[in-house]
Amino acid sequence: MEAFRLHLFFLSILGVWKPQGWHGIKAFLYSIYGSTVVIFNHIFILSGILNLTKFKHVSLDVFIDNFSQMLALIVVRQRIICVIENRNSISQIIESTDKYPFKLRDRQEKLIFSKFSKLAKNILIYYPIVHMCIILVHTVGHISVMDPPYALPFQGWFPYNYTRKTKIYWATATYQLYAIFSEGSIDLILDLLLPCILCYMCGHIHILRHRFGVMTEKLQIMSENNEPREKIDSAERKMTAEWVEYHIDILRLVELVKKIFERMIFVQYTVSSLLLCTLAYLLSHTKCTTMTFAANFSFFMAMFIQILLPCYCADKLTFEFLDISTGIYNSNWYQLSNNIRRSVVVILRNTYQPVTITSGFFIILSLESFTKIIKLAYTIYNLLE
Repeated sequence: MEAFRLHLFFLSILGVWKPQGWHGIKAFLYSIYGSTVVIFNHIFILSGILNLTKFKHVSLDVFIDNFSQMLALIVVRQRIICVIENRNSISQIIESTDKYPFKLRDRQEKLIFSKFSKLAKNILIYYPIVHMCIILVHTVGHISVMDPPYALPFQGWFPYNYTRKTKIYWATATYQLYAIFSEGSIDLILDLLLPCILCYMCGHIHILRHRFGVMTEKLQIMSENNEPREKIDSAERKMTAEWVEYHIDILRLVELVKKIFERMIFVQYTVSSLLLCTLAYLLSHTKCTTMTFAANFSFFMAMFIQILLPCYCADKLTFEFLDISTGIYNSNWYQLSNNIRRSVVVILRNTYQPVTITSGFFIILSLESFTKIIKLAYTIYNLLE
């Protein structure tokens, strides 16, 4: 898939994904580069966390602003760890889309898949534009409060006094800006990974429904042409087995996606609930005409879209699975033999069980859970007020 290859290319540039085929000195140098990126980002997070421990002479608004920033960076950290730890599993998902039984068979399947591929491409085009604008506004808002050599663009604790020399101050400020752009860019690419995987899986579920209809039509034609019963039975068994195998492989892929992203989903779901309410609190206590308000508002919109996108795609995946039974009912299943009809009953029973993207036993990615996050954020916001 070109979209996935583009994902991996950008992740390689950002130091999170070692290109395939790199060995020896190339792999060694890339490991150093990747380790440097991870260490720099962790130092930035640690600097912010240590700064939160300084409660003296710090207003509540400043504390909440720093706290929100650290929560967002912790989500990015969890995403980086998720990709590094599950590199082989993610590669397996990407490679499986070009292999049997996921390989598209004909023009009709390509047309069906193009509908969901178009949705993924629209996400790939428009989301980065919005996200980069948000990062830019957020960063400019923090740059506007700089006061060399006393105030850095982002609050942080450092084991040295950066106010003594201008060079030390600007080196520290440049490091902070690099860290925020680096983490923002990594966050952008990883934001797109799960929704795009879910979009492509929706396409394969739709193709699964289509293949069942094609199977029944082929068997009906064979029956109308008075083909030998043995030949029809053999074709029934073969095509039904292929369809069931395709269904099972899709379900296995869903389970693999859950396993890869469950911790990341849990962290993002929890942190986003806190961030939305804390940012709403900051916005309500900031003048609308200031750059600080623009920075916080852009941050709020980023968190809002960041949790909405995977919830929407996961919700679409769940409904695509539920529509499998509708597709089977609308086909000529009654033309099949009694043995295959019994198999269809078992298949239908399995399709009634909702397939969801979950983390643990209580977090389910869906539009319903998204509304629950908004309600929870509003409740916490009222408590802060």
